[in-house]
Amino acid sequence: MNNETMKLQLIQPWSVPVLKTNLPTNVLQEMIEITDSIIEDKDSTSFGGSLVGQIDTELVIEEHLLKMTGMKNFFLESIRQFVTICHCQRTGGHSHKEDWVSDIIQMWVVSQEPNEYNPLHTHGNCDISAVMYLKVPKILLSRKKDGSDGHIHFTGNVARDTALSSPGITFPPEVGDFYIFGAHQEHSVYPYRCEEGQKDVERRSVSFNAILRDNDINE
Repeated sequence: MNNETMKLQLIQPWSVPVLKTNLPTNVLQEMIEITDSIIEDKDSTSFGGSLVGQIDTELVIEEHLLKMTGMKNFFLESIRQFVTICHCQRTGGHSHKEDWVSDIIQMWVVSQEPNEYNPLHTHGNCDISAVMYLKVPKILLSRKKDGSDGHIHFTGNVARDTALSSPGITFPPEVGDFYIFGAHQEHSVYPYRCEEGQKDVERRSVSFNAILRDNDINE
């Protein structure tokens, strides 16, 4: 038998991947503190009117808070890495152009409560979207087997070979998880339940939209 190591390459240029990573501990703590102050401030600006979520508390995170804490640089670097991965994928890794500049145009905190949910949707007027999880309560098990209460769901229409692929996938929320994806990627969030009388029931996430100012990756 030939013991030579095989080189494996997964080729998938026909879809935009969903990048899953984790927030560094200092970033996670800083974002919790930022969102704590926003939720506690009765004068915080609601962003809910611009969103499809059936959620009461969706509040704007002002840009100056990100700049003041250094968080904006972290998120812009995360966007750069994601777009570089996508560009290498669509060109077979033969080109590494990075002649573009990204900017975050909206960021908001979602303080979700039991029975609230986000229906299937995409994000308009931007190129990149993201979501990160800051707080996750103890969620009751789904009423039926293989339930996905409280999970985020990504779906698409390119999985024609269902023996080897799937048109949708769900992930349970975990504190510190950070997802970056194309703005036209369809996604939703399922509602959830907690024990009656449970004290901590908030499922807190932060989302943002970003644009590519000089989108040379489309050349």
